[in-house]
Amino acid sequence: MIEHIGLSDDIEVMDRLVDVAGCRVVDAGCGCGALARLLVERGARVVAVEPEPGQAAANRRELASDAIEFHETGAEALPCADGSVDGVFFSKSLHHVPPGLMEHALREATRVLRPGRDFLYILEPEAGGAHTELMAPFHDENAEREAARKAIADIAAPAFARAREVRFHNRRRYADYAAFLDQVSGLAYNGYTRADVDVPTVRERFEAGRADDGYLFDQPMRVHLFRGKRRAS
Repeated sequence: MIEHIGLSDDIEVMDRLVDVAGCRVVDAGCGCGALARLLVERGARVVAVEPEPGQAAANRRELASDAIEFHETGAEALPCADGSVDGVFFSKSLHHVPPGLMEHALREATRVLRPGRDFLYILEPEAGGAHTELMAPFHDENAEREAARKAIADIAAPAFARAREVRFHNRRRYADYAAFLDQVSGLAYNGYTRADVDVPTVRERFEAGRADDGYLFDQPMRVHLFRGKRRAS
């Protein structure tokens, strides 16, 4: 059964679905650490992993704390013992795992979860939507997102006793085109440059999002929440 929430924020949806207070969790593909910090605010202890060297260097300086343990590694090699964490998050990161390693990453997530209060939380952008169309000329992720969907169905779903699928959409807002360029081209782990972004097709699509309070672009999102790790046969 698929639940439809409508317009919502990623974190609002997470708060509705999981309670992380007192949990030890993994943030797989943590990027700049925004989610890791929010999880700590909610009472979690976080193992954050990020494989991109430039972002990892920044995270070692800025992210590690008493509540956040940072490691430069991919999700396919989690630095956790078997059954040692309560939850694993892939927050818009599974489709960034190389397709040949997605199965390993999901099996790693299952391995490190302890039976009982365990959960696997996978947030992924859907195909379509104004924001996907805006990004497509320089960052077309359709193949990667499809690979992630297949890995979830083939690897994650059979490994758990219970599953929820929640769909919603969020709204990306940019003050102007310069703000958009700064935001999307300023992340070390993305493989494109400002010159790749600033092209006529993107300018045209951006202008189509003009609204009274900036530029707005809807993005469909999907959460798969798995609980109850099955015992290996």
